Parts: sequence; C-alpha cells; structure tokens
Amino acid sequence: MLQTFILAFSLSTDAFAASVAKGARFPNMGVARIAAIALSFGLMEACAPLVGYILGKQFAGTIEAFDHWIAFGILGFLGGRMIWKSFEEDAEEIGAAMPTVAAVFATALGTSVDATAVGVSLALFSDNIPLTLLTIGAVTLMMTLIGLRLGGVIGERTGKWAERLGGVGLFAIGTKILISHLTGSPISMM
Repeated sequence: MLQTFILAFSLSTDAFAASVAKGARFPNMGVARIAAIALSFGLMEACAPLVGYILGKQFAGTIEAFDHWIAFGILGFLGGRMIWKSFEEDAEEIGAAMPTVAAVFATALGTSVDATAVGVSLALFSDNIPLTLLTIGAVTLMMTLIGLRLGGVIGERTGKWAERLGGVGLFAIGTKILISHLTGSPISMM
C-alpha cells in the first residue's frame, strides 16, 4: 500500500506544481472554481493510467521476459523528465485572466500524459488496479486543492520542489521493480 501512495504522490506532483503556479497567478479564485479544477485534475490523473493499463495488458504475455526493463525504463525516464522539467522556467503569462475551462482541461491533460505511460507498468505489476486508480485520483485531487490554496501564499518555488520529489519517487519505484525481478523477490504495487 505504501508503494501505491508513493506512486500516487509522484504522479500528482505535476498537478501540484501546476496548481501552485495557477494559485500564485490567480490568488482570488473562488471555492467552486478551485473544486472544479481539483476534480478535473483528479479525474484525468486517475483515468490516464487506465488507458495505459489496458494497452499494457494486451502485450503483457508477449513482453513478460523483459517487462521489468520496460517498467524501469518508463518510470526512470518519466522520473528524470519530471526532475528536468522542474528546473525549466514556466513560459505562461503572469498577467493573464482567470484560467478558462479549456486552459484547465489542457493543463490537466498535460499533467496526466505521464500517468498513461505509468499505466503500462501497472498492467505488468499491479495487483489491484481499481484501488490504485482511486488512490491516484484522490491524492491528485487533494494535492491540487492544496496547491491552488497555497499557491498565492507560498509561490511557485514549492511546486518545483514537489515535482522534483515526485520524479525521484517514480525513479525509485522503477528501480525497485527492476531489482525485485533481478533478485527474484516478489513484486507488489499494493
């Protein structure tokens, strides 16, 4: 279960970083808009791994001999990418109006792309996909709520650090899968 929370936290850090940035730029958002944004991020983050999971299940038997390397590669790449992205400057305009529904959807979709790739790994190693997806969605919803509310107070810098920590978490899970397979230890995402 701890590994599921680490995975959920790691995937939610993109949404947290984006929500901190949005909260810093739009500190006067109403509660209804904050709730809608958080729900959008949570739903997208929970649904994205399901797409990857379905695709991964179709090929699980074919790639069984080297699936641990695929999981390590995907999670390691995504973790490294999250860390790299956390050092980039955000190009979004600071003086913009309140975020539109389209902008929120695009941001939620963008932060969920990594979760689709993680879903492929879940197909190979997860014991309880419904609980994993529910945990990912709930953690992302909560992290987005926290990020939006704190954004105006703490600024964007905290979001960048959370994204770095999330990248380290994904890399660590990938490494654990690889080591567990190479040493013959049982693997469980739950």
